[in-house]
Amino acid sequence: MTIAEFLNARLDEDERASKAVPEGSRGRERALAEVAAKRRIVRGYAEAHETSMRTVDPSASDRGGDPWSELFAWRMAVKCLAAVYANHSEYDTSWEVPEVSRELTGR
Repeated sequence: MTIAEFLNARLDEDERASKAVPEGSRGRERALAEVAAKRRIVRGYAEAHETSMRTVDPSASDRGGDPWSELFAWRMAVKCLAAVYANHSEYDTSWEVPEVSRELTGR
């Protein structure tokens, strides 16, 4: 399972839980907006990954800039998103970002 697949599955769960709350309830719309924002981040990472995998010469990128640096930035973003689910059985510890883990767990 890739980190994008893992996050999309968790976001599907979060979205279902948010939609189960009655409309007009405080926090429902915010929770759904957060899921949508996180999906955009995961999609951005997937697009950057696809671009970098097609590009051997970074200067040849059709998106401009260095696709490797862009991919690294997106990868760090999705690792931070995944850290929220570190206790999930499908979480892969290779996704861990030590600074974020310490912040979330206090260790």
